[in-house]
Amino acid sequence: MATATTPKGQAPAIIPLLTGEPSDAPAPAAPRRRPWRKAAATALALVAAGGAALAERSGILHAKAAPVTPLYRAVRTQLPITIDARGSLESGKNREVINRVEGQNTILFIVPDGTLVKKGDLLCELDSSAIRDKLIAERITIQQAAAEVDAAVKTREVAEFALREYEGGTYPQARQNAEIALKTAETNLTQAAGRFEWSSRMHAQGFIARSQTIADRDSKANCEITLDRTKGQIHVLEDYTRRKKVIELTAAVQKARSDELSKQAKLALEETKRKKYETLVERCKMTAPIDGLVVHANDGMMRPGATQEIIQDGTTVRENQTLLRIPDVSQMRVNAKLDESVVSRAAPGQKARLRIDALPGVVLQGRVTTVQSMSDPVNRDFPEARFYTAMIAIDGAPTSLRPGMTAKVEILASEADGVLAVPMKAVLQARGETFVYVGGAGGAMLRRGVRLGGCNDELIEIVEGLGEGEVVSLNPMAVMTEDEKRQAFSALDAPAADDWR
Repeated sequence: MATATTPKGQAPAIIPLLTGEPSDAPAPAAPRRRPWRKAAATALALVAAGGAALAERSGILHAKAAPVTPLYRAVRTQLPITIDARGSLESGKNREVINRVEGQNTILFIVPDGTLVKKGDLLCELDSSAIRDKLIAERITIQQAAAEVDAAVKTREVAEFALREYEGGTYPQARQNAEIALKTAETNLTQAAGRFEWSSRMHAQGFIARSQTIADRDSKANCEITLDRTKGQIHVLEDYTRRKKVIELTAAVQKARSDELSKQAKLALEETKRKKYETLVERCKMTAPIDGLVVHANDGMMRPGATQEIIQDGTTVRENQTLLRIPDVSQMRVNAKLDESVVSRAAPGQKARLRIDALPGVVLQGRVTTVQSMSDPVNRDFPEARFYTAMIAIDGAPTSLRPGMTAKVEILASEADGVLAVPMKAVLQARGETFVYVGGAGGAMLRRGVRLGGCNDELIEIVEGLGEGEVVSLNPMAVMTEDEKRQAFSALDAPAADDWR
């Protein structure tokens, strides 16, 4: 049988022919005999002959066994191995509007998705009532803290004045009084000693009585005691009283200064809180940083199992949550989700074809820029599914593209030359076996196991089990008997070859 080739990665058109074998389908009603029946039969035979010749040239044959089933001749072709995925459009460069208000707050107003805005336009306003209440309470606290600072300043000034008063007035005066008392005591002692000496001489000569001498002696002794006491007072003043008083007054000053600093720090803290609340009130109103098209940041919120609310009026949002984006539409890309079964075949630099759902019939070209090494967060409704994010840059993106549009992505992972390939629908898989139905002698269709290679949307490579030029049924379910179907498939088996992608 002659070898046939097909265009790059494409299956030729199928021309079904009627066969003479019995079919499970209901037989059509017998037509009434007409004089032109012979002519019509002749014309049908000519059409069938022409169709058979065309099928031979294009790689398609049809069995002569019922029921009606198209056949495909296995040929060697160039097979592009592709990865199919879906994704959504986003800009590679965005100016994000992020909620910088702490805690959780409710959106009072937000511009509709897709609104064109100018720089400075109001984009979103959050409920600031709770923050305003805190701001009012904080201003009252600041007034109280300021009064406490004033009192602390006065207390510190009084303490400092008391220290200066003692060191510059009270102590010098006490020292001076003590020195005067010392001089007086010394003078009194000198005089008393002189009188006692004189009275002693006079008594010895018999001029005065002994009692006078004793009185002068006692007076001298009293003056000595007074002098000693005065010296002791000066010693206590210098070594104890002065030092103790200075320490007490200095400690009072330090305590007053510390209390003042504490009150000032408290006031500064309250002022910081006030400024923070004023800033938060201002941040509750978010304006456009640039001119552009506003897009709500609802990434992933529409997926089943998503816990985050849609961005809209009344939604409660958290701090640092991205609320809006103003994208650069000249740098659009596709955020595609790849199944874990195919992510190992994807790599940066691979070419891709993109079909945007909003632009039917338009095919765009792109290239893979990044493939994440870690899977996306698990969807709680489908915990067994794992997806990886791949970014595909769009070459020459039209200006009509908008973020959030959905797209079908076909990544060219590799390209095999001269491989034996058949259409996907010619292959069945059941109970761990992969097989096709091959045309045999006399038009019989024979089941044969095969081993598969790579595939794309249309064709799949047959690595083993099928020869070049052999024909396979494109509707294998139609040639299977009911017993074969029951034996091959259970409720959990899927009679299709869609699982190899």
